Amino acid sequence: MIYTTNKKIRLLGLVCCCFVSLAQAQTENSPYSRYGLGDIVPTQNIATRGMGGISAAYYDFTTINFVNPASYARLQATILDIGVEWNSKTLRASNPARKFNSYSPNISYVQLGFPLKKNGGWGMNIGLRPITRINYKLSSNEKLFRPNFTDTLNVATLYEGSGGAYEAHLGTGFRITRHLTMGFNVGYLFGTKDYSTRTNLLDTATYYYKSNYERNTHYGGFMLNGGLQYTTKLDKETYLRLGAYGNIQRKFNASQDYVVQTFEYNSTGATDTIDIAYREKNVSGKVQYPASFGAGAIFDKPGKWLIGVDYVMEKWSGYRFYGEKDLVQDSWEIRVGGQLMPQGGKNYWSNVGYRAGANFGRDYIFVQDRNLNKWSASAGVALPMRKPAYTNQFSVINLTLEYGQRGNKQNSVRENFFRFAVGLSLSDIWFLKRKYD
Repeated sequence: MIYTTNKKIRLLGLVCCCFVSLAQAQTENSPYSRYGLGDIVPTQNIATRGMGGISAAYYDFTTINFVNPASYARLQATILDIGVEWNSKTLRASNPARKFNSYSPNISYVQLGFPLKKNGGWGMNIGLRPITRINYKLSSNEKLFRPNFTDTLNVATLYEGSGGAYEAHLGTGFRITRHLTMGFNVGYLFGTKDYSTRTNLLDTATYYYKSNYERNTHYGGFMLNGGLQYTTKLDKETYLRLGAYGNIQRKFNASQDYVVQTFEYNSTGATDTIDIAYREKNVSGKVQYPASFGAGAIFDKPGKWLIGVDYVMEKWSGYRFYGEKDLVQDSWEIRVGGQLMPQGGKNYWSNVGYRAGANFGRDYIFVQDRNLNKWSASAGVALPMRKPAYTNQFSVINLTLEYGQRGNKQNSVRENFFRFAVGLSLSDIWFLKRKYD
């Protein structure tokens, strides 16, 4: 028994080491992360992402559904749930026709959930997860007409950005009646938004220093979201689950540094400041984060199959950054998916859960007066680390493959993406006391 556990710990350590090595080679570049607070990362756990992302009515005692905190009331054992993923993107620009590939390994979330009541009905979760990512580097070359001159001016511009938002939360869920549960997440959302625009004048008789316009912003504030889940029996073996969750619009405090300067690149490629034309530090402001809402239903035959649908919307029209609007709009998404559990038996694969799903909707980015439509399809499996009937323990490896697209040929830039995600839902390595070894 101890030998088997040690093997699992070594395997987990190897996976983490491989992930850290890959993270050092990150080359992600997404031009759409320039808008709003950046690209919104998938908000669900790896298990539900294998089913198109259905989360409103979903709960399971082997994973943590942090999207709807009402699910915490269903926790039956202490669970450490860790998600990591590998993203690959292909950007295609239409004018002129170009293609760019990038990849990025990322940590999806770290969650620790545990029951607070011996017979269930009350649970708690502590977690940390990314919300958005900003990572882009774009260049453009254009000719500008100069009044009172017969020639034009060639201008090279480099747009660069980095940052993103994270959320640390503490949540609890509890049973109100036999069929109804309620839950809340409270926590702190924090992040950075660092943008720079570097300009270089080319082919001129007089030499000009390069210029840089840069804004570095830090923001953060407390957040609160809540959810409900209701389960009722349709017949002897089939259940209907209903769920809803959401959060109200919030305002976060922000501090911004702004600088306009001339510079030159040194031999290492870094920038050396020549002169500072204008600077402001610690400029206070507000970031207005939008309200969101989700609702869904699941038909479930426990231990055999489930199928569900979700509708999610976010009111990004209310987003403001230092009082300014951005090229964003209200977004929506429909998610459908399901899971099939073969009849459990002696064969290992008969104890595996098989998942599939899809989603489609409208992205919150709105550029060039065009909607940015999106869709994705996914498939996944739930691999038990041990046979539950033999050990009465429920650690699971969740694997998910996702493929999708943002935009189409009507948009100037469209993204195709592929994600491979691994979720480790561990309930037996560190947290269960053993009476016998």
